[in-house]
Amino acid sequence: MRGSPNAGRRLVVLLVVALGAAAGGVEGGEGFMRGMTVSCPGIGRIWGEPAMAQALAELKPLGVRWIAIHPYAGIRRDGGMRFRPAAESGYLEGAVAYVRRAGMELFWKPHLAYWGSFSWRGAIDFGDDPAAWRRFFDDYRNFIVDQARFAAAHDVPLFAVGVELDATAAHEAEWRRIIAAVRRVYGGRLTYAANWSELEQVRFWDALDLIGVQAYFPLSDHARPSRAALEAAWDRRLAELEAFAERHGGKDVLFTEIGYDLSPDAARQPWRRNSQETAEARALRRLLLEVALERLEREPLIRGMFWWKWIPGERRRDLDFSMRHPDAQDALRRTWGAAHQPQQPQRPD
Repeated sequence: MRGSPNAGRRLVVLLVVALGAAAGGVEGGEGFMRGMTVSCPGIGRIWGEPAMAQALAELKPLGVRWIAIHPYAGIRRDGGMRFRPAAESGYLEGAVAYVRRAGMELFWKPHLAYWGSFSWRGAIDFGDDPAAWRRFFDDYRNFIVDQARFAAAHDVPLFAVGVELDATAAHEAEWRRIIAAVRRVYGGRLTYAANWSELEQVRFWDALDLIGVQAYFPLSDHARPSRAALEAAWDRRLAELEAFAERHGGKDVLFTEIGYDLSPDAARQPWRRNSQETAEARALRRLLLEVALERLEREPLIRGMFWWKWIPGERRRDLDFSMRHPDAQDALRRTWGAAHQPQQPQRPD
């Protein structure tokens, strides 16, 4: 492992992952986290409806063993937030029940619904308005602790204290207070889902268990990159991540989100929505999915990955970045799904 001082520990991790895969995969908290973000067309009520059970039944044969959902809180321009306590949202109880019934595990990843107030989560910023910053951090702490208390009550093993809140990361003291408050009510593993370009801006990785990355790394400037070029690009990105992790105590890295739109820009700008059902876009996306699925699970540094996204219910609601597209399902089935197929007994000669 590139001469890493943590190579011995990671070799053990690699052997555990390999043995788990050879045995047909492992459930729960063991092994590589083969994850999918099950998103929603609205505020999230569909997570507690029968469509959720159907989605999980479709995902399990594809080898998905972890499900991420993202309960919402709304945010205003003045920093104030609005949210319903998790325990009062019956659809969240329903989501837990459906996932447990399917024999899968949960990653609780609360989001801020920025629509109508900010251009995206990374732009949530209150400039030089101290009252707005105080309001934001007070309300955000109340929201995230409420979500953490719910996750603890339902034995959810993995929790994100924040997602892509780039402009807030400089407020280190406030984030450390939030993490400490979450620790007081939640005993599972904690991460923060940082945008791939903002890892260095987060100064509180030492207070967390996993380095979370929204892994929309640019991989090639070419419209038709080769498999070898994409593999080399991932090797470079992984080397950078390993060096970063070693500077932060050798923590493992979790790809809290990864995905590719059906787009000619998917290798250059993986975060960009530009869906096009063309032969070229389909070929590029198939290649990007295959390389990521085959390359990343072999990397001991990477603890798991959560694909964006799968929406239950009517397919018309599931457009950009859809992992329900036949090409995406096929890529999952041939990699993750194949590892979970029962072995056929050998016929004696």
